[in-house]
Amino acid sequence: MAKPLFKPSDLDKQVDFTTIKTVTSPVNGSQVKKPVTLFTKWGAIRRRNLTQQYAVIGTTVEDSIVIGVAHDSRINKTLGVTLAGVNYQILDVSPDETNNYLTYDLITIKKVTK
Repeated sequence: MAKPLFKPSDLDKQVDFTTIKTVTSPVNGSQVKKPVTLFTKWGAIRRRNLTQQYAVIGTTVEDSIVIGVAHDSRINKTLGVTLAGVNYQILDVSPDETNNYLTYDLITIKKVTK
């Protein structure tokens, strides 16, 4: 059996998967877009080694973070992520759909700038 990417105890970050919804502002009644949490999972940040870090320099994923969460088929690129109160967009999802006991999806995220 292959060694899992993470131990369950490594998953110490709360990761909220969100979608953008139009809601009515309680202040003035106008319509505003804001992220709404669909579901939450526990995750861990996966560090890149030097070779991987050099490979992404100058690409669209240069300022991105890779997180790992337990496999969930609901995760896709159309969702957003909130991690430690910061909103991110999903650039890529690498799902682990093997038949192993512990499976993890690797998700590449980038901070949303307004």
